Amino acid sequence: MHLRSTLGTIKAMVGGVTSLDHSFFIEKIAPLDQAGPDDLAIIIPRGDVSVFDPISLEEIKKSKAGVILTQKALDEDQRYLVVGNVLEAVRTLQAWEKNNSLKSSFLRHPSASIDLMAQLHDTVYLGPFTVIERDVTVGASSFIGPHVFIGKESKIGNNVTIHPGVVILSQTIIEDNSTIHSGTVIGSDGFGYQVNATGMEKIPQLGYVHIGHNVEIGANCSIDRAAFEKTYIGTGVKIDNNVHIAHGVHIGDHTAILALTGIAGSARIGTGCQIGGQVAIKDHVVIGNRVKIVSQSAVIKNVSDGEIVAGSPAIPLKMWRRTIASITKLPELFKQAQAIQTHLEKSQRRWWHRFF
Repeated sequence: MHLRSTLGTIKAMVGGVTSLDHSFFIEKIAPLDQAGPDDLAIIIPRGDVSVFDPISLEEIKKSKAGVILTQKALDEDQRYLVVGNVLEAVRTLQAWEKNNSLKSSFLRHPSASIDLMAQLHDTVYLGPFTVIERDVTVGASSFIGPHVFIGKESKIGNNVTIHPGVVILSQTIIEDNSTIHSGTVIGSDGFGYQVNATGMEKIPQLGYVHIGHNVEIGANCSIDRAAFEKTYIGTGVKIDNNVHIAHGVHIGDHTAILALTGIAGSARIGTGCQIGGQVAIKDHVVIGNRVKIVSQSAVIKNVSDGEIVAGSPAIPLKMWRRTIASITKLPELFKQAQAIQTHLEKSQRRWWHRFF
């Protein structure tokens, strides 16, 4: 993200403490290991219960960043802007950059198609070739990127960001401060069929999708509408790219779901869960609160609060580790079994020849 501003201007927005010259010019935000002398790098604390490793002191020492935004100066040879809350500072910079971009463009592009019955706040941005159907409402300061489709009777809250190429089908609800990334489809029909002697008949999918506050949904995800009620994504949920959420699924607040995970119909997932990549969750399974599921696991039965599970089928992590350790010993155990079998066969032959 380009900033093209002085350190003094940035400090005025985010606060904090620095010993550097306020006239120092910052070109852009860049990763710690790729930042150059004109760049701002950021160190974000991972959190006490995160499954991700923190950034190492060695990585910080090696960085060539002009300034590092952090909550704590970790190496005295580096140059810092120390703030009380890094995440809040980054959000402030992102909002500032977004507002600067909108100032130089149409608030509503002339090619956007807006139904006369739609209600959009005056501060909504609409990109080129967006389509807004009847009885849609969109709240203040929301950003609707190019080639976005929003179906009839959908309700989009305040400060919602919908990136280019998103499809939001009818009656979808997206609450305030949520973000939907490109290629995602929300509200498509659930995969529901009645199987009979002549084939399969489609079950009408008459429900809708409800997405809570402060949700972020990655690129190329699909979230199906429920058959008769709703598919629900709770407040603060974070969903990675290429995740499929089937009809009638309920996901509790502040749960994180990594890429390529598939959650089958009517599954219930609690609050504060961490679900790894390429996880499969069976239909109607109930997963408790604060559960952690290791990548590539297959969950086929209920999981209690606070459990950590792994494997296919998923079992408690300690048991899975013991199982994997045992599996790695199987080749050696097989050799030993063959040696014992050979020894017994030789012993039997010697015994036979002794008496006959």
